[in-house]
Amino acid sequence: MITRVDSKPDLDQLIPSAHTGDTVTDTLGIRTEGRCPFEPNPQSDSGRQPLFEEPVAIRDTGFRSYLHNLWLLLCGETGAIIVSLVSLAAAARFLRSAGPWLLEAMVAVILIRFAASFTKQHRAVLNARLLRTHLRAMLAEETAVALVFLAGCYVMRWPIGHVTAALFLALNLTAQAGLMIVTRSASRWMTSLRSSHKNHRYERQAVIAGTGPKATKVADAIMKAPELGTHLLGFLDFHKSGFWRYHDAPLIGHPDSLERIILEGQVDAIFIALEPEDIPRSAHVFAIAERTGVEIYLMPDIYQTTLSRPSLAHLNGFPALVYRTTPEDRLSMLLKFALDKVGAMIGLLLTAPVMLAVAIAIKFDSPGPVFFRQERAGLNGRRFPLYKFRTMCVDAEERKADLTERNEMSGPVFKIKADPRVTRLGKFLRKYSIDELPQLFNILRGEMSLVGPRPPLPAEVSKYEAWQRRKLSVKPGLTCLWQVNGRNAIDFEDWMQLDLEYIDTWSLMLDAKILAKTVPTVLKGSGH
Repeated sequence: MITRVDSKPDLDQLIPSAHTGDTVTDTLGIRTEGRCPFEPNPQSDSGRQPLFEEPVAIRDTGFRSYLHNLWLLLCGETGAIIVSLVSLAAAARFLRSAGPWLLEAMVAVILIRFAASFTKQHRAVLNARLLRTHLRAMLAEETAVALVFLAGCYVMRWPIGHVTAALFLALNLTAQAGLMIVTRSASRWMTSLRSSHKNHRYERQAVIAGTGPKATKVADAIMKAPELGTHLLGFLDFHKSGFWRYHDAPLIGHPDSLERIILEGQVDAIFIALEPEDIPRSAHVFAIAERTGVEIYLMPDIYQTTLSRPSLAHLNGFPALVYRTTPEDRLSMLLKFALDKVGAMIGLLLTAPVMLAVAIAIKFDSPGPVFFRQERAGLNGRRFPLYKFRTMCVDAEERKADLTERNEMSGPVFKIKADPRVTRLGKFLRKYSIDELPQLFNILRGEMSLVGPRPPLPAEVSKYEAWQRRKLSVKPGLTCLWQVNGRNAIDFEDWMQLDLEYIDTWSLMLDAKILAKTVPTVLKGSGH
């Protein structure tokens, strides 16, 4: 995670490319000759040698500038808009379905793509990612664009056929993937040609403050992604001196010498990547960079995390760094929210006759209410009323204290296979999980999700260990890994581990797999 403090873009020096990931070793044009570059040179009259040669004027032709600007357009949202418009026109022309609606649809595509560009998350400044990561992000964006476009077709009642719409979406997805791969490869090729030149004045010159693990990670991000157009001059450190280098980047002095380094040559950016104990001393480095107009990149991940992932946020205008142990893919979470609502409504419609029959059967089977209402702990411990079909006798809670010695589960959970409090009908409802159907109302109310860790009792939560409490960091669900992997046959700690595994590996595909496994598990009666 790299936070840029001074965000002035330099498009002539840095060719933007969101498509990085291959390993290429950069070489530096600094010769240390067995000593630190800023140590005094005994052969120099001034007692020190300059780091840089005199600036060399670089001429640029108008045609080259034109190509450069054109390339920037194709690499960005403009290229994506052009591809979408061409795909739509090609699909309509191929199927001979063009008409007055086509112009309106093209305008809608432009607006949709502009809206999509505003909803994108901020990309880390030096974040080298693999091709598959970019393909996954591109697929998610194109899926959202396609859904909005189809919704627009329905609302505007454009006479676009199903085949035309399908052909457009297929052409658009294929062309967007091709554009991404081509621009990524071309950007890397152009930058590799520039990086192979001995003169690095075409690149951004950067200095890293720090030599610890955080600083070396920043150096790796620069060296392994030459398309970023950033040349690493070296490191500054409060503790090291003399001859030291990391790969081809040497130690070029103490942070107190930063002002002299900036004044003697070209320094475009400084990355403050100090270890926690040196952060109080970084104010002087920050002040010098700010005073000389050099861009400052601050690595604010002070704490070494094992589970949480940092992300940038704003608190009423104040920048903040948020650490989350839960998924934060906004598009995927929005789709999960929509699927929960739609799935719950469809589930209620399909199971309404079954639920009515069950309600009547419960009234005839045993005295008491049809529904059982119980307080449960939801997201981050929020308490909410959970609804189930009643499967036990009315005084079940009062009789629980007499059965604690027969508990068959470890931990704070209470479960008995042959529970004497369960009614005759209740055994059948529990075997096929029919008693859980009223929780579809909890999903519609926003208290639960279709897939997620089962909501525990507040009394159970009070006995949790700290690591077990993390299961409450996501919204509870109707089914999860525990339900499809044996349920009551699983030990309590293994149950907690499965819930945490779900949180740490969550994706929409994982939810789909769990739902697909839940259906046969329920029909077999093995999930009770």
